[in-house]
Amino acid sequence: MSLRRLGTEGRPSPAFVRPFLYALNRMQANEVLRPSQYMDRARAILMERLGASGSLPQTAFTRGAAGIIADHTHYFDGFALMLRLSQGVAVSVREHEGSTTRVVIEGVPGALQFSSDHPDVQGFGGLLSRVIQAYGSQHYQYDIAIVGGMPTGLGGAFHAAVACSLLLGLDAIRHDRAQPLLPAPHPEDMPSDLQKAAIKALSSWYGHPFSPAFVIGSLSQADDPFLLVDTKTKSYLPVLTEATSRPGWAIIETSSDWKEPMLSSVRRFKRATESVQELRKKEFAHLTSLRELEHRDLERAVHVVPRRHRATLRHLVSENRNVNKGVMAIRKADWQFLGALMLISQASKSNDWDTVGSIHQVVTQLAEAASLDGIFGVVQTGEGGCMLVAGQPFSLPAFLDEVKDKAAEHTKEPIESFII
Repeated sequence: MSLRRLGTEGRPSPAFVRPFLYALNRMQANEVLRPSQYMDRARAILMERLGASGSLPQTAFTRGAAGIIADHTHYFDGFALMLRLSQGVAVSVREHEGSTTRVVIEGVPGALQFSSDHPDVQGFGGLLSRVIQAYGSQHYQYDIAIVGGMPTGLGGAFHAAVACSLLLGLDAIRHDRAQPLLPAPHPEDMPSDLQKAAIKALSSWYGHPFSPAFVIGSLSQADDPFLLVDTKTKSYLPVLTEATSRPGWAIIETSSDWKEPMLSSVRRFKRATESVQELRKKEFAHLTSLRELEHRDLERAVHVVPRRHRATLRHLVSENRNVNKGVMAIRKADWQFLGALMLISQASKSNDWDTVGSIHQVVTQLAEAASLDGIFGVVQTGEGGCMLVAGQPFSLPAFLDEVKDKAAEHTKEPIESFII
């Protein structure tokens, strides 16, 4: 529509018009595919790259769930505040007569091959192998095609979506084999055994207990974007807000290398376990979990444990406590306070944890400087290269461009970003 038709001929455009249209175009360029489109692509890739022989493929899609304040639940059974993504992962799977399972991934040349009953498959194939074994299907070999719409740097969120989609596909194959004339069960009606299988496979692959929050978030059928997950009871509640407008969200990915972060998470789990053991030896003999430490007990606990465990204890307990504050901020639609909690979480990761690199610090400083421009906060999510950004929807595109420009001065890693 022209300016003439709007009746503004001869008058300058308001100052906000160009940024508004620029932001709108950027957001439209990041339009998310529908689940059915992801699934169609996964089926097509399976046929194109692995041929048409074999049984009829079964295809499933699950959405990702990124942690706003959640990564601490890998180390004890605390509470997690999750953001449900529109993006997710589709997996198409079929049985075949070969001696190995074959895996193709969109955008990745070649194919992974392994025996589904081998106990020690390495790399990403190890996750898929463990999912097959946890489901009890290791006596079969499969063709698998994976199409992802979320960055691998999200770590647990990405891996949980892959595991859940593959389990749904395997469950559909088993159902079709047993009752071919009946429709497959809806994901919402999945038995808890599949949830347990996903957590078991992911825990085995990570080398320590994997947080149920990411699996629960992926399998949830709630339409609301925010979830409060209790990882002890494995239950969740949608976090409702009366706000007519919600903040925009974006992801900045600085790296997709997950080998070293996973090895580091094993060391972090060991430190968390040792902290609980030290507390039990001293003044907290009946403590079973760090979630039991109340506000008044934290400082006493910090002084009880050896100095090397104090930062670990302070970070984990504070993160768990801030989940409830985040829930209250969402319910009150206080997005500035939610952003402040994200920045507090990031400061804790930087001061008391060991997941933060120089690039995360650069992005955090840029977000703090952009608070007057509509950026509420940023926080590292997934313990890898990804950062979650909250802000006014039309402030995000310009901020993401600024991050790319400034980050290039500090890292050789490619910086990717998109609005979710």
